[in-house]
Amino acid sequence: MRLPLLRTIVPALAALTFTALTSAAHAQEWTRFRGPNGSGLANANLPEQITEKDINWRCKLPGTGHSSPVVWGDRIFVTVTPEGSADSEAKRAVVCVGAKDGKIAWQREYATGIYRKHADNSFASPSCTVDAERVYVWIAGPDKSQLIALTQADGKQVWAVDLGPFKSQHGAGASPIVEKGAVFLQSSQDEPGSFIAAFDPATGKQLWKNEIKSGQHSIATPCFFEGNDGSAQVLSLGDGGLAGFDAKSGSKIWDITKFTVSGYRCVASPVVMEGGLIVAQTGQGQANSEIAVIGGAASGKPAKAYDIVRIGGYVPVPIAVGDLLFLWKENGTVTCTHTKNGEQIWSERAEGPYYSSPICVGGKGGRLYNITRGGDIVVLAAADKFKLIQRFPLAEKNSYATPAVSGGRLYVRTYSQLISIGK
Repeated sequence: MRLPLLRTIVPALAALTFTALTSAAHAQEWTRFRGPNGSGLANANLPEQITEKDINWRCKLPGTGHSSPVVWGDRIFVTVTPEGSADSEAKRAVVCVGAKDGKIAWQREYATGIYRKHADNSFASPSCTVDAERVYVWIAGPDKSQLIALTQADGKQVWAVDLGPFKSQHGAGASPIVEKGAVFLQSSQDEPGSFIAAFDPATGKQLWKNEIKSGQHSIATPCFFEGNDGSAQVLSLGDGGLAGFDAKSGSKIWDITKFTVSGYRCVASPVVMEGGLIVAQTGQGQANSEIAVIGGAASGKPAKAYDIVRIGGYVPVPIAVGDLLFLWKENGTVTCTHTKNGEQIWSERAEGPYYSSPICVGGKGGRLYNITRGGDIVVLAAADKFKLIQRFPLAEKNSYATPAVSGGRLYVRTYSQLISIGK
């Protein structure tokens, strides 16, 4: 296979004093889009080959959408655009499904307006985030957007914060996250008004808010990075580049604005790798992609370590497994590189197309799971040699959501169903 166009900007950086935030502290829960710190990494004893016998239940959701499931204990949360009414597209619903039996425990609807979106997007694309007491959801609307907290047990509204109108060419897609004692949300728009902010989980009180550059709407969901002084940084990726904000105060610690030469859009979320390197992916259409790997964030002095051009994806978020970085293109080309320098190890096709982002179960030597837009679970070896383990059909098209893992089970959301796999 053709090697990627690799431009080494600085020598390999020395090992940084870095503590990964994807620790076992949240290993049993899947609290946000793509799991612990957005890493997509999980542990579970899933079957070697998925069969129909491994499906515990299929839940027909009361609507459709692309948001990914989040899990706490015996409760799973997704959002949908409700069906069954003439104004259904102007409504959003948060749905709680029981993890044991797949039955809908409660549903909470909110009226919104219909806004412009990409044909492949849905009005229910942002995923929820959840902690031990509450589930939080961002409801975007053309006249008013809200960040809302509901009780896990019965969906009772605890608080709602009006965030003003949301306007974007492609529609909403970023998800809130709850961690470090706050709920964080990045709201990026095509027009002025983009921001990243933190809110009190119990009351919804705004703890801090920082304006970020508007322009090409970004749907990247933030993640956390720990600095040399032990402070937690919130990583924001968008039209203004990559920036680190202090999680407590909201003050900007650093930014790097010209990490790509293309001016592409940021759709995939940032990813923190071993050694303190950060993956920032941008793209356009289904062919153009540029990835900048950034070092030096721990010391507040970011610098580009290397580039990977063309072979990365646009929508699917990259996944780092140990010293291996896997890049997944929409057309199904999967490429494995070294995390330290971006050198290509292999590049093969896992027939797609894809909008879902891969997750890994079992670490290096384990398995990568992703969902095709046609509704197939594709399983690859998370290894330095390509191996297609399985392709299992779920029989529903327009499946864009990223799987979740919790309690030893794999949860897959298709356009209209939620499916539990693994005993």
